[in-house]
Amino acid sequence: MSDWTVPGLVEEYKAGRVSRRAFVTKLLGVGVSMPLIASILAACGSDSDSGSGSTSTGSGSTGAAPATQSAAAQQARTGDTFTPTKRGGGGTLKVFWWQAPSILNPHLSSGTKDRDGSRVALEPLAYFDGEAKLQPQLAAEIPSIENGGLDRGNRFVTWKLKRGVTWHDGRPFTADDVVFTWQYVTDPATAAATIGSYREIDSCEKVDDYTVKVNFKAPTLEWSAPFVGSAGMILPKHIHEPFKGKEARNAPANLKPVGTGPYKVTEFRVDDQILADINDKYYIENRPFFDKFEMKGGGDAVGAARAVMQSGEYDYAWNMQVDATVLKQLEKEPNGILFVDPGSGVEHANFNYTDPNVETDGQKASIKNPHPFFTDKKVREAFSLAIDRKVMAEQLYGQGGSVANYYAVVPKEILGNTQWKLDAARANQLLDEAGWRKGGDGVRTKDGKRMKIVYQTSVNKLRQDVQQVVKQNLEAIGVEVELKAVNSTIFFGSDPANPDNFWHFYADMQMYQYTRSGPSDFLSSTWKTWLTSEIAQKENGWALSNKSRYSNPEFDRLYAELQKETDATKAAELIRKGNQLLVDDFAVVPLIHRNDVSAVKKNLKGYSSTPWDSDLFRLAYWYRE
Repeated sequence: MSDWTVPGLVEEYKAGRVSRRAFVTKLLGVGVSMPLIASILAACGSDSDSGSGSTSTGSGSTGAAPATQSAAAQQARTGDTFTPTKRGGGGTLKVFWWQAPSILNPHLSSGTKDRDGSRVALEPLAYFDGEAKLQPQLAAEIPSIENGGLDRGNRFVTWKLKRGVTWHDGRPFTADDVVFTWQYVTDPATAAATIGSYREIDSCEKVDDYTVKVNFKAPTLEWSAPFVGSAGMILPKHIHEPFKGKEARNAPANLKPVGTGPYKVTEFRVDDQILADINDKYYIENRPFFDKFEMKGGGDAVGAARAVMQSGEYDYAWNMQVDATVLKQLEKEPNGILFVDPGSGVEHANFNYTDPNVETDGQKASIKNPHPFFTDKKVREAFSLAIDRKVMAEQLYGQGGSVANYYAVVPKEILGNTQWKLDAARANQLLDEAGWRKGGDGVRTKDGKRMKIVYQTSVNKLRQDVQQVVKQNLEAIGVEVELKAVNSTIFFGSDPANPDNFWHFYADMQMYQYTRSGPSDFLSSTWKTWLTSEIAQKENGWALSNKSRYSNPEFDRLYAELQKETDATKAAELIRKGNQLLVDDFAVVPLIHRNDVSAVKKNLKGYSSTPWDSDLFRLAYWYRE
């Protein structure tokens, strides 16, 4: 099926001409969420639970198995029968995050590093595991139609909360904290980075101390976006209430959180280190295993990997974003194992649709000043055709990634309509047609304007290597390229006063990884990134999702239609169309579908991963053999 629709695919599946695995993989490949796929399978008379995990390879749900997972790593995932008989006694757990956390309030940062640091102490109501199945954390159970928690029309959801859970200071966790978290995030003055997951809520009601009812503005297929995963961590009302709104960033708990999690933060050195002690009142019996927790931040990915694989000084290192040669060398080291899992992230290059070099009303990149050439589709297509993603995938990433064809999650062998193309001759032709002609120095000009770009990303050797490939490719078609690398703490920071973060986007192109925060967040996260109504500007504190300032009425129309759609198959078709529109309009250049690569010390057990949440989502279950 070279051209296909979701309804057509459903009919093929019902007729037995498409396997279950191919069906799930194909829909995941164009960004359709697992809850939607499960709903479609259920309508076809197929069990949703088995469907959710049918393509899993141990942690991911993208259908792409890691090609070179070691036998030791595969064995380490299985046969875990550890049943602790007491809490603690395991000494200190030491982990290395080479991008250091700078704040421990997950609602005030979009950075993975900050949300991971927060997860040590704070928890959501539920999380998606590696099979993309929703599992309870602070919730007593997952809402469903059968247990009365989920409305058949998806107009509301009722969460039952666990009893006997206390905050680190001994106060009880109740429905008041859940309702407050919604109020905190949706207060415009808070400028919460997680507001996209909560914007469709009309009201959040306390039914009793351990029951919360969430009412939506309209029927929604993404009822599990709020209060779930990294964007869903619950804040204690009695701690944060004095700091709701404009005082949010002044709360002492942003640096020393009071949570319900397995560890209590005792010291936080911004951009450096987190130290924490065991929560001896944790609500899960005989958990956690370790007495103390230490998260070291800073340095680089290679140094973090060697601290586990080579010296054995640390137990776990996050996000091994290092080149293929180094990964092969690390696998030979004696102390650790590399875990390679299908990820939910796509490394991509964004165009700035506004001019970052012109200032109007006190801000650069204003929507009043369109970009001098990226508003021309021919130019965007030329840039996309000139960039050699195959070289990046094979020579730089190796087992760490594969060529990306779509902006949303994509399996290694995409079964959709689009395949990446490399065609420098066509790229040159398109730029000529757009009126950009090469001068004597090889750089293109039009109406006296040089085709020069500033291309930025965060500091990381692998990203800098990718930058060099892009620079070489673009210079070959007559583009002058200036590279800029910003410290990751600054680049991914959410401070409205920080002009160098990716929210402000004061460059012509920028590159980073887009990661979905959960398999059900297409509306709340993926799509909002491209809506006209979500354009980040000074007046909204650069807190909205659309950093590129892209605007397409057709895309906005599809979103409006999707918001009203309650049929899972029809919604999935709209999502497929939206993802395809982004590709066809060359709104973004997908580069690499990244695998999740972690370094784990050989005697560390109980670790499991999910592409939908923090690496620390099951920290309470880690132990040392």
